[in-house]
Amino acid sequence: MVSHSLEHHVSWHTDPIENEVRLWTYIASKPLSNEEVKRANTFLSAFVGDWTSHGDKIHGTFGWIGRHAVVIASPVSQSLSGCGIDQNISAIRSIEEAIGVKMLDRNLVLSPVSHGEYSTRRIDAIDTMTDEQLVFKWNTTRAHIESTPIFVPLRESGFKQLPKNTGLFSSL
Repeated sequence: MVSHSLEHHVSWHTDPIENEVRLWTYIASKPLSNEEVKRANTFLSAFVGDWTSHGDKIHGTFGWIGRHAVVIASPVSQSLSGCGIDQNISAIRSIEEAIGVKMLDRNLVLSPVSHGEYSTRRIDAIDTMTDEQLVFKWNTTRAHIESTPIFVPLRESGFKQLPKNTGLFSSL
């Protein structure tokens, strides 16, 4: 097991049915209150309960990294089309509207602070961070629950290599 894997950082609503998953992670613009998480869970539960791709049920789940980010996961063994992927973005947009918190802003960096505590900052602030600071590996789209690190040192994350002000991290 890797200490910065999904297993150590995500509180799953229901455990993924497979250890190898596709991931979509949405970082909130602020930590959510317990009430906001409950409201978001209502939308997310409905979404994963009805999630399909070309008429086939997707056995997905979701979880939270602290109260800062929601992770949606689907088994790698299940085929997923563009419309199945679009459904999860629609669910996140519904949450944004319901609780008034942005979750589709790709200019946020998530970092662990201490066990179970996290912080977010704008991508513009990475120049103030040390290369050793752990950050969420933004391009993780497929992972093994126990062995894929989702938090890596900033120097390994790819953030510093991105050209600034290119719109690469624009909101969806």
